[in-house]
Amino acid sequence: MLEPSGNVFWPPPTKFRSTCPVDVTYFPFDDQTCIMKMGSWIYDGLQVDVMNRTSEVDLSNYVPNGEWELLDARIVRNVVYYSCCSEPFPDVTITLVIRRKTLYYMYNVVMPCMMMSVLTLLVFCLPPDSGEKIALGVTVLLAFSVFMLAIAEKMPETSESIPLLGRRIMVLIFECYSIVPPFTTSPSQHTAPLQMEWLDGIWEN
Repeated sequence: MLEPSGNVFWPPPTKFRSTCPVDVTYFPFDDQTCIMKMGSWIYDGLQVDVMNRTSEVDLSNYVPNGEWELLDARIVRNVVYYSCCSEPFPDVTITLVIRRKTLYYMYNVVMPCMMMSVLTLLVFCLPPDSGEKIALGVTVLLAFSVFMLAIAEKMPETSESIPLLGRRIMVLIFECYSIVPPFTTSPSQHTAPLQMEWLDGIWEN
């Protein structure tokens, strides 16, 4: 809409896609801050001046999302001077702060992880000479491996940070590995190879 004063009001009836750096350290209990700048790279501020009418985002037509909750939305006008040019380049910066809704991840990620953690602790409650101990440990280990793959599909692909949930699962996997050596290296059930006995004799001499 063009006003007699020369001002142009442009409400864009479209969807904008923008990249956003994601920090998954506290996934799925994470907050993200997304910044989107709107300005002109061709015309400087003396030719086209970009301004915002208000400092708040109009949320009258906002549709709630099932995965994210909008915490804050604000607009700030900035004027940038580049080393190549003496003219100002204004832009309007839109900052969105969103929080991931955790109900879906609580039932599908966090609670299964807690249940498998309890199973890992039950492995150490079984007698050392019990055959079910190694069977339960291997079963929990395979369950964690599949669970790790399922979580990797749900998380954003980023190398900026490692989620604490993934670290916890790796610790539990190593706990499952810790029950394997007593069964695989028991001297009462397996004899050492001749080469090992020969090396042992050299070491003793």
